[in-house]
Amino acid sequence: MSGSYFVVFGRRGETEASRLGITATRKVGPAADRNRIKRVVREIFRRSVPNQPPIDIVVNVRGAALTTPFERLHAELLSRISELRRRIGS
Repeated sequence: MSGSYFVVFGRRGETEASRLGITATRKVGPAADRNRIKRVVREIFRRSVPNQPPIDIVVNVRGAALTTPFERLHAELLSRISELRRRIGS
């Protein structure tokens, strides 16, 4: 699922808990910025996914995410995850 700030890949969970992988390449920005946006993605995932069936997700962060407010990032990532769940039937 591709969006303005993220590209999300995934499949049904193979474990009892959902798992998250995050990539942010050097194109996104310096290490401090990449680490900050990864913390933001982890927080969105932590708040949103625990009450749903397990899913394994990889989120590729795009550079535009660095200057975007948390609420907008939250809305887009949840939208991508929901769309992914519909496609994989989870």
